[in-house]
Amino acid sequence: MNKTIKARTLFSVSALETLSSNRFSTQMINAVVLTFLLPLSLVAAEKTAEKNPKKAVASINIVGTGGVLYKNLELNLPTRIPECHETNAQITQFIKSIKKRFRPAARALGYYDAQFTPNIRRVNSCWKITLNVEANRPIKIRQAHFIIKGEGLTQKEFRMLSNTPPYRSGDVLNHQKYSDYKAQLKEVAQTFGYFNARFETHKIVVNPLKYSAVVSLVFNTGKRFRYGKITVEQNVLNKEVIQRFLQIKQGDLYSSEKLISQQQLLQSSGFYANISIDALHKQIVDEQIPINISLKKKKRNAWKFKVGYGTDTGPRVSAQLNRRWTGAKGHNLLIDFTTAPKISTFTARMAEPKTDPEEATFAYLFEWEQDTNSDTIGRNYKLGAEYARTTSSDWKQTAFLTYLLETTQEGNNNPTKSHLTLLGAEVEKTKADNYLFPLNGWHAKGKVHGAIDKLLSDQSILQFEIETKLITQLGQGRLITRLDLGTTVVGDFESLPKSLRFFAGGGQSVRGYSFQSLGTKNTVGDNVGGKNLLAGSVEYDYPIFDKWSAAAFLDAGNAFNDWKSPDLQLGAGIGARWHSPVGPIRIDIGFPENKIADPHLHLSIGADL
Repeated sequence: MNKTIKARTLFSVSALETLSSNRFSTQMINAVVLTFLLPLSLVAAEKTAEKNPKKAVASINIVGTGGVLYKNLELNLPTRIPECHETNAQITQFIKSIKKRFRPAARALGYYDAQFTPNIRRVNSCWKITLNVEANRPIKIRQAHFIIKGEGLTQKEFRMLSNTPPYRSGDVLNHQKYSDYKAQLKEVAQTFGYFNARFETHKIVVNPLKYSAVVSLVFNTGKRFRYGKITVEQNVLNKEVIQRFLQIKQGDLYSSEKLISQQQLLQSSGFYANISIDALHKQIVDEQIPINISLKKKKRNAWKFKVGYGTDTGPRVSAQLNRRWTGAKGHNLLIDFTTAPKISTFTARMAEPKTDPEEATFAYLFEWEQDTNSDTIGRNYKLGAEYARTTSSDWKQTAFLTYLLETTQEGNNNPTKSHLTLLGAEVEKTKADNYLFPLNGWHAKGKVHGAIDKLLSDQSILQFEIETKLITQLGQGRLITRLDLGTTVVGDFESLPKSLRFFAGGGQSVRGYSFQSLGTKNTVGDNVGGKNLLAGSVEYDYPIFDKWSAAAFLDAGNAFNDWKSPDLQLGAGIGARWHSPVGPIRIDIGFPENKIADPHLHLSIGADL
């Protein structure tokens, strides 16, 4: 045994903890930095050596050990590597600096008796340094006492730490585990408001002669603090409404995680540009900590203008105004206008935040639509209200009441007018591994609504709709399947408004056919849509290079009145996909059944789900 080791005497934690918390921490910080700097310096040195042989650097090898000890020693190598032309004295000094770094690095992992023997040679006019490491016998834990007491024992995070101490009897002493455990205790205490928590005992006593250590740690959590007075500084909402946005209340148990959640909720409200939530530690009274929330409002109005093109709609121009709040009650007004040759729309939506603004909203709607596509023309006005909420399982649920006033014209026939008061509900959910470019995911949507004759309606109807889409990774590509179903119970189909009729065909339905070109025909051959809808698709998308992929698809579907004779039309084709920053841009060429000479181009953009 090394004489220096024999000469050591039993010492307490005061000296050792200085090593662990100061020197060792510094070493670890340097090590993390070196993880990035050392490879960069070596690469730079190699490139320099290629240009100028005089700048070539020595090679350094660590042998005789492995595992965590090897990694820690490697991380503690000096940042400057000697150059090949340096003298023996300079190399000797470099070896001393390495040993000075390696000793605490080895002790940090319990190897107090580690020896480092250098072997220095000149090979091809450059220094080759080999450091042989003899780890020798490590320090092992003879006894370990970790005690957590106080009110915090009711906290699951503290109980978990109490049940998983860093050491057991017989473990090799690793100072980083001890430091990490202490840091975890402090972090939990700060996170959940145990601001008077303290270490009553925290020491490691090492006996280097017996290669053993005794660890003692007693952590008293003290009492958990609560939120004190909560002050909100803002000039957008009145006091009653802003209270709806406050998840934290005076007297509640303190949690920094709840403060983060509170900040996210205020951010999602859309009213505020800057949100600052401060716990005022200097103003604590009776174990209650005041909270100050400072909110800086956004600009009241946000405008958007868009110009686009789609094969289903033609060229289109859109303008949108988002008035983030119309008054102190927090109502949001969204106005959207789109004009295109085939379909033009105007929508005004006034939304009111409810008790839980993050999950539930109540909105009033006004819509105007002019649909001149296909042989049947529809012009309608809608006035209604809807209540929307998101469940804990991420299903969006919507209940709505809509008054519909619509004029429908089939070909050259006289237009018919109808008015319906529709009561309905809708559920929707999307789940994916990547919402912009998913490899696996699905979307489901279901809707039911109806009207009763003579109850602010001129006829009785009941309509169901289901939309589903599934994306599954298959080999290097994706298999995309889609199924859309719809059915209507109505006495007089001819008086059914166009907006409630089903049509098929187009880039989002049956490719190879024009938008809304599939449906039942009247006596003069005009396409008047159908009471029912059945449309599906199978597509395989395969990456070819960079952000491009190729696709092949088979679609089938139609809109019809009789389930016994749906007369499904087939469309097949190929396409290309480009993964743009705003979602995939799809270019498809579809061929209708038995009409290879009549291809249709379909362009679309947006997320797959």
